[in-house]
Amino acid sequence: MKKIGLFLIPIKIDPSTSTYNDYIDFLVQAEDHGYSHIYIGEHLTDSKEDIQSSLIFAAALLARTKKITLCLCVLPLPHYEIKLLVKQLEDLYRLSKGRIEIGFSQGALKSDAEYLGFDHTKRGEHFSRKLDELMNTIKESKYLSELPKESFFSTLLSPLPVKSSILFDQGYSAITSNFVNEEYWDAHISCLSKNISDSNNSNWHICINLIPKESISKKSENIIKESLYYIYEKLNNCKLNIMLPNHSINITNKSKLQAYLYTEMTYNSLPKRYFELENKYKTIIGHPIINLFDCISDSCYRDFIWSLPKDERLGR
Repeated sequence: MKKIGLFLIPIKIDPSTSTYNDYIDFLVQAEDHGYSHIYIGEHLTDSKEDIQSSLIFAAALLARTKKITLCLCVLPLPHYEIKLLVKQLEDLYRLSKGRIEIGFSQGALKSDAEYLGFDHTKRGEHFSRKLDELMNTIKESKYLSELPKESFFSTLLSPLPVKSSILFDQGYSAITSNFVNEEYWDAHISCLSKNISDSNNSNWHICINLIPKESISKKSENIIKESLYYIYEKLNNCKLNIMLPNHSINITNKSKLQAYLYTEMTYNSLPKRYFELENKYKTIIGHPIINLFDCISDSCYRDFIWSLPKDERLGR
């Protein structure tokens, strides 16, 4: 069976759809249309990206599906008490009969840290300590120790993911965010594969924004433009410019920038660069992951998403 994933933490633009109702109903159908994995994001304090617990969202989906793998994408470890988290993950494992994968990161939102009452500038320190605790506790877990190491992963949202490459060398997998311009894909895979051994089963996945550009409604096009601009502003505030292909580009007009991001960051189909990298790094590249925009009320967009698993060029 070929594999293809869907990534979900919709940037809520369309008030007519509900994250915890319409999206769950939509994703339950993903299994029937051939998707093998669903990746679920989480934020505590972002009103637009409003899944607050990927564990609870995953549990709801697991209860209504039979085959699809649910991936927590990702758990910001500084937010969690690790021993409690492991027990919750064990329950999720048992509920799913093993069809889960676990992503981890240091988290990104200053507002989340403020909500939880810890110093945002100390995220890196908290993450390193808690990742060690998580993996040591998982080794002792009757259930989670059954998961292969490549079922644990981190996400890449920087031009050169040096820290993630260390985790990749240790056997964990990695996902390049759909908000990373393809200009940086080469740097990501080159950095990850630099010291990888033949016995390593790590996978590198690319999350990508595929949309039916020629037939999508104007409403959906505007939702996608608003979504891309929203993330661009968030990343720009963190001085992280990975959505534009050239740092010298300076577009100050909002509508022009939205149009440029739409051109640069969305595709009708997988771009040529993806297949070049797939051919070059056959043993490392995993299945593609399709980002889901807040357009599921648009039948054209919905049908396009449902058609992708049938595309023989996609999936691995």
